Amino acid sequence: MKKLTPLLITFFILSFFSNTLFAQDDEVSEKIKYHELGINATTFINEFISLNNNDVDLGDYMVTYKYHFGNKAIRFGLGGLFNNFSETLNGGGGNRDSKKVNFNFRAGYEWSKQISKRWSFYTGLDLVMGISETVTETNNSEVITLTSKSISYGAGPIIGIQFFINSHISLGTEGSLYYIHSSINDKEDFSVSSFQNNDNTDTSNTTNFGLPTALFFMIRF
Repeated sequence: MKKLTPLLITFFILSFFSNTLFAQDDEVSEKIKYHELGINATTFINEFISLNNNDVDLGDYMVTYKYHFGNKAIRFGLGGLFNNFSETLNGGGGNRDSKKVNFNFRAGYEWSKQISKRWSFYTGLDLVMGISETVTETNNSEVITLTSKSISYGAGPIIGIQFFINSHISLGTEGSLYYIHSSINDKEDFSVSSFQNNDNTDTSNTTNFGLPTALFFMIRF
């Protein structure tokens, strides 16, 4: 419980701040309702304007969805990754196959405020969850399989900004501060030397600060 205290304090402070800031926003009627779909366009935009040749941090979410009612919204995010890699070991003494799969999901609530005709500011709170698995199999004199599985969940505040190209299309980015609890299971499986087999599970609690590096292309309808 002690580990959750900072998160609960943040939750109540941000809730009070958001209600105070946005309760007096008369520009948006509570009767106005619409949907907003976001697509992670970080890679495309980076290639288009040729910022640099470095890898870009895409963030955890590839697609987002928001249901707006007035200056409030229910928000969701979904992301995933699948990698499959094979290589031949030096000297032709076998091969190594690696597979990585992860899935990320978030659900939350946000408050927004139009600060000019083109710019909008928003803040909110998210619940997040992530699942990942990495399997590496080395086939040489024996088959060695290394498996790492993790599941994580947490919560925390977000803050973001949008630039409107027109009334239906915008670009947006946001930062986050999530408190995350993770459980990680690592296994080593030897097909011949089974006495070396290992199975270990660890847990961790971290505070992750997400920089606003991912840029989303958003469509309202």
